[in-house]
Amino acid sequence: MSSARQVTSRIKSAKNISKITKAMEMVSASKMRRAQAQALRSRPYTQAVTDTLSTLARESNIALHPLFTQHQEGQELLVCLSTDRGLSGSFNPNLFRELTNWKRNHPQGKIVAIGKKAVTFSQFAGVNLYAQFTDMPDPISLADTLPVTRLVLEGYLQREFCNATILFMDFINTLSQKAVLQQLLPLDTQAVETTLSPAIKTEYLFEPSASEILDKLIPFYVENAIFQAFLESKASEHSARMVAMKNASENAQALQEELQLLYNKSRQASITSELLDITTATLTLNT
Repeated sequence: MSSARQVTSRIKSAKNISKITKAMEMVSASKMRRAQAQALRSRPYTQAVTDTLSTLARESNIALHPLFTQHQEGQELLVCLSTDRGLSGSFNPNLFRELTNWKRNHPQGKIVAIGKKAVTFSQFAGVNLYAQFTDMPDPISLADTLPVTRLVLEGYLQREFCNATILFMDFINTLSQKAVLQQLLPLDTQAVETTLSPAIKTEYLFEPSASEILDKLIPFYVENAIFQAFLESKASEHSARMVAMKNASENAQALQEELQLLYNKSRQASITSELLDITTATLTLNT
């Protein structure tokens, strides 16, 4: 009977876990739809900014701009976008695997950790933390990412960093996210000049000059690249968490069914044993 009570207690625990994970799955699904829509809506705008920069690059010598200039002073910088909360499946493990590989190849590099999980991992792994940002808003806006952008831009212009890279989970679809290392600074002159879509290769009249517009556009291009990485990361996080909670709910349900079957078998054996005792006692009295 003690065993039956233990099984009953485990069934109750499995039911409670299933309710919690189901609720978390529904919350994550709601956030996921909003984050996915925001990331997908922003992609054409990001491409338009890139095309505009490519157009201006044909009219001005972008190689002279300080953000395109390669220098050897300072350390390498990595901006790592993780989550503030756990229960997000393989999101953070895949991210930290890439972070570990980057650190192995850049032992003197510095890390800007975004999210509590990246901060905790960096402290555990002995990574050189340059700065940390936690409790980022959800949904996130461009204004929320500007402190990170300013840190990167000012550090590079002051030659505190010789290059800057961002590590984030790129959203592919609900079931698939991929860790991506994207170079932020210095900007790749050749890549910018060759990303222009053939359909928009036409003549333009610039007012003011192309170089003046370029001076304003290049920092904004970096801002937008960082913001887009945040959007992709948020969409990936909520997708990963929804899938993880869905799997947890299904596993809890399966465990509950197994325990219920075990309880029924135990109960049936107990009833059979009691019937045998009663039958034996009856036969003994009749004889």
